[in-house]
Amino acid sequence: MQGLTRRTRGWAVITGLVLLVSACSPTSPPDVAISPGSSAQQGANAAPVTCRTSLDDELRRLKVPGLSVGIVKHGRLVCTGVAGQADVRENRPVTPDTLFIQASVTKTVTATALMRLHDQGKFRLDDDINNYLPFPVRNPNCRQKPITFRQLLTHTSSIKDFPDMGLLPTEQLLPQDSDIPLTDYLKSWLTPEGRNYDAGEVFHKDCPGEDYDYSNMGFVLAGELAQRIGGKGLDDLAREEIFTPLGMKETSYFRRSLDQNRMAMPFDRTSSGFQALGHYGEPNWPDGMLRTSVPQLARFLLMFMGDGEYDGRRILSASTVAEMRKVQFPKLSKEQGLAWYYRNFEGRRHVLGHVGEDHGASSYMFFDPNDGSGVILLANGNWYKREESPAADKLASALFREAATY
Repeated sequence: MQGLTRRTRGWAVITGLVLLVSACSPTSPPDVAISPGSSAQQGANAAPVTCRTSLDDELRRLKVPGLSVGIVKHGRLVCTGVAGQADVRENRPVTPDTLFIQASVTKTVTATALMRLHDQGKFRLDDDINNYLPFPVRNPNCRQKPITFRQLLTHTSSIKDFPDMGLLPTEQLLPQDSDIPLTDYLKSWLTPEGRNYDAGEVFHKDCPGEDYDYSNMGFVLAGELAQRIGGKGLDDLAREEIFTPLGMKETSYFRRSLDQNRMAMPFDRTSSGFQALGHYGEPNWPDGMLRTSVPQLARFLLMFMGDGEYDGRRILSASTVAEMRKVQFPKLSKEQGLAWYYRNFEGRRHVLGHVGEDHGASSYMFFDPNDGSGVILLANGNWYKREESPAADKLASALFREAATY
């Protein structure tokens, strides 16, 4: 396996980075320049302005080809900012509407699609997932103990992030959307008759609900459950239940549904410069292959910040959002809600969101429930796997500081 796993980027890496930033005094001089500007609150329907936080220097510090950011507050997207190239080869610049791979931020959308079905009374969080699957999934070390929806969404299912998961080797990336049915993919790994099954590689010795371990496969399984319960493909389900109501017209798990000319080309950084990876796909797409833009992702974030409602459209009940925000198993993890997780950030307690990394993609989406501000950062390169990670957190800190002026 090459590079970091999504488990690493989703948990271990960000832990160290956020603690590093948290150690800095909130009153210390900014590490990222913020230009002077009006602090007056804009009207609720006003178009976003250009963020004042300087991005050109940050692009160089992050060592990514292109960058798109946004700040949400007062129930709307207040500003956007861009820098760099969506495709270095074509000299095509990033715009606010450029579509980026979301990597593990995708998990918050997959969880929302599933919880939409929960709102409709189609399952309960503590149900045995085997009651909804066409194939059984059991940890062979604890055959009598079921895996539940709650455990899948909190990385406590005992399903490992095993070798072929996480950040796939470059040679395993697909040149198109995966045509492998999720059912077949999951059966090959999670059932004894599967060709890739290895009990020791797939399951922990600890039983479901006994330990926390970030699991991409758990969210692929959550995506399959959404399909089975919803009676249609996850992308169609998410489009009908989330994207269309929220006005996210160019958001999809599959590149075939999007305008390639608006997609950021993923790039890997080598000693000789940026190398284009092509618009790839992955068979484990429900855990990381969503593509969207900052303004569209902002609508999704604002929905969650608004207790499940945005612009008069209710996606989730307020009680379901409250449950998703709740730390589910504090003895196992003091931060993990349902898909979303908490972090202390620059003196802020309980900033909630997710990060992500994949080949040629980095993402960051967090909000502060106390003051109603949130930030989004998207890039078509990797900042988590090298020394650039602190620069990403410093940029997010600057955006949170700017948010305080709106």
